[in-house]
Amino acid sequence: MLDAHFAHLAEHHPCVLPGEPLQPGLNVCLSFDDGYYDFHRTVFPLLEKHHLRALLAIPPGLILDQTSMHPFARLRLPNQSPNPHEISSGLCTWDELRELAASGRVAFAAHGMTHARLDEPQADLAREICDPGLLLSVKLMIEVESFVFPFGRHDPRSLKTAQTHYRHVFRIGQALNSGWQAPVLYRVSGDNMETPAALLAPARLRRYRARAWWNRLRRR
Repeated sequence: MLDAHFAHLAEHHPCVLPGEPLQPGLNVCLSFDDGYYDFHRTVFPLLEKHHLRALLAIPPGLILDQTSMHPFARLRLPNQSPNPHEISSGLCTWDELRELAASGRVAFAAHGMTHARLDEPQADLAREICDPGLLLSVKLMIEVESFVFPFGRHDPRSLKTAQTHYRHVFRIGQALNSGWQAPVLYRVSGDNMETPAALLAPARLRRYRARAWWNRLRRR
């Protein structure tokens, strides 16, 4: 399904990375969270096949330099959002992330340092928001201008901190964006696609537009 979805996007929609000029029509920014090994093993080859690019959100405090675990064993690890402070061979290693960065097909976003929730009073915002972008920049020798909230959760304090340190801040919103200039960029979930074009079907686009209007009205 992902292969067919990428084929549909490549044929029908300009695919852009954060901050790039938008072309006429509906532009799509592909984004993936956490940096699981299956991104390197499965998603990245499909990006190359269809000449697409994507944004990959990484919690760098959970990344190993290397792993001796067999690739099939890594793929069998539970494929769910990483628990805070849990370092796992199920995530890409730094060597694999550097390979992705060198390809030119993958841009990177900070995704917290340890994937901790940032809408709680005890959240260490300096460590979880400010530091991961710097660490990714040093490790991958790239510029990191985007931040994706872990679990899609934030409060006014964490949102202000992220907006201060990154040009582009993403949250879950199931809504369309009018451009990169928005204070918060919404994301549409790509889980459980019924057909390759289902996520961008006219009926769903109408719902995304309505949700974007409602979010702006609520100043969310």
